[in-house]
Amino acid sequence: MKTATLLRMRESSLRSYLLAVCCGILGYIIGSVPSSTKYNLEGQVDIKSSTQPIENDTDTLMREIDVVSGLNNSIDESFVHLPTKKSLIEEIMPPKLQPVYEILQFNVTRSMLRQSRPVIGNTQRLHHYLKKLRNKECTTVLFMGGSVTAGHNAGGPQFAYPTLFIDWLNEVYPCVSANGTVGKHERIPSAPGIKNSQTAFLYFSSIRSIEKLDLVFTEFNVNDAFLAGYPPHALKNETHDNYATECEVERPIESDGYYASAFYFEVLLRRLLLLRKPDPIAIVTFNADYTGRPWNTALGIDRMSLFRKNMEPTKLWISSMYEIPVFSAVSWMLPLAGKKGSELQFSKTYEFGTKSWHADQCCHPKKYGHRILSLVIAFCLLEEERVLSSHQYSNRADIERDFTADPIPFMREPLYLNPEEDIAYVSSIDVEEGMIDFTNPDEKKEWEGKVAVNEGWMWYADNKFNDKYGLITNNSAGKSHVAISLTGGKNGLVEVSYVVSYETFGRGLAWLDDSLDNTKQDLCKKVLYPCKTNKGDDTKWRIHKSLTCRRYVEGIDMILNGIWSNNASTQLVTLLRKKIPLGEHKYLHICLTPRDASSPGTDNKFKLLSVRTF
Repeated sequence: MKTATLLRMRESSLRSYLLAVCCGILGYIIGSVPSSTKYNLEGQVDIKSSTQPIENDTDTLMREIDVVSGLNNSIDESFVHLPTKKSLIEEIMPPKLQPVYEILQFNVTRSMLRQSRPVIGNTQRLHHYLKKLRNKECTTVLFMGGSVTAGHNAGGPQFAYPTLFIDWLNEVYPCVSANGTVGKHERIPSAPGIKNSQTAFLYFSSIRSIEKLDLVFTEFNVNDAFLAGYPPHALKNETHDNYATECEVERPIESDGYYASAFYFEVLLRRLLLLRKPDPIAIVTFNADYTGRPWNTALGIDRMSLFRKNMEPTKLWISSMYEIPVFSAVSWMLPLAGKKGSELQFSKTYEFGTKSWHADQCCHPKKYGHRILSLVIAFCLLEEERVLSSHQYSNRADIERDFTADPIPFMREPLYLNPEEDIAYVSSIDVEEGMIDFTNPDEKKEWEGKVAVNEGWMWYADNKFNDKYGLITNNSAGKSHVAISLTGGKNGLVEVSYVVSYETFGRGLAWLDDSLDNTKQDLCKKVLYPCKTNKGDDTKWRIHKSLTCRRYVEGIDMILNGIWSNNASTQLVTLLRKKIPLGEHKYLHICLTPRDASSPGTDNKFKLLSVRTF
């Protein structure tokens, strides 16, 4: 009995002791927590000193949480918040850059940034890059992306996240140039024509031509949503090989494009993994933004798409299979945007909403939003450097090694490419291709002599920043004609790339010929109407609820339709039906047809971007 009583007394004393210790620790934690963050009537945050006592009134704290999370619907639409976690900015940003990040699009927390690594991937290449930074080696960084990467509607490239990131890189990791002087990390501008995974496929030669390359970001989450449903470069494609039917019908141009995105994105990753500049380059998939429009409709075709035209799940899947690290703002931003319902998501009063985040109806962050994108990249790199410093991966199994970075790289079997496509588009890309690129000013001398006939076409840049070049014609009466000299490549394929938009653009006819003359002049004078039931009239072209007929009159290889229903302008690629045998010479003719009165806008414009034989 005495023993039992003694044990109970000891247990009681031990419980009391542990309770006292816990209370002491809790008191220490409470005393160490930064002071209460107080908000003014407009939702502004005043950062107080951490030495001030914290207010423990639950109702007050909950009201403050409501303001932070955007529940206060009276917040002015133009208001942007100071970061609630000033220590987070001080931790990530060097003193010189901290003033830039004092104003962000919305409050950013550490838990948000922690969600920016949805795929860790194989970090061997990324660690190699971080070691270069530690050794003060000056590096080169390539950002491949669309208008988000270019800073559209955010003030231009100088305010865009790539510029902000390079500024951060130079402050945090100063480097020494080869001659021993203070150097700079450099951002390599992407080729003007690279806007999505498909155009990265088209203009990859510009990446191969880069002498030194250390780190690549691919940002195609938005623009890949506008790809057609079936990739024209897929070999043994029945829709291109079989023309026995009256009308070749392809998927709707509004289709989700997941397969096309997967096809071209996989080609891009496989090419980058094999590239040596001169070392294996570090590759990061960066999901910077999402398309806002599909989330603004309660009903409709967008709800029937797999992921509401958000390409991130596709990017995550392919990146994870190739063990490519993913940095993402979308992974946490999109759930927050729609967390309180679609009505509030598109209300300017909700700071995390799509309407507040985007500068327009599509997909372009505001200037303060680009600071958050730069913050995401910086946070992810610093976190990875901490992992590198801790030697957490020093005991990796051999199977975890990056076999693609070996002296003789070993690549996994493709997910979407068949063996023939992998040979044609990945392992044989060093073979010279016959590319005529109208988007690159540096290559003008290369293609000028190949434009054999020019009737009404001009080469210029037609955007505000004067950097989107192309061979352009604009004539309501049509008739403009160009003939381009081509030589057949290994596969005999002829690829044509042009702009498609929702207004002011028209349609063209394309065909191959031995003659320089416009032998289809009569057809070029005829308006192309949407064809309905007119079987006998093969000069007309049929569209029925976005199903496009492409069975044309004899001698016409392709109608190049520059009009679509998406409220966006992008690049479209197609392959001609006819082939040019290896080494043989042909002329590619393109003529603009007269404007269809039912087409949106008043102009009748056509913009040719590139032609390639391979």
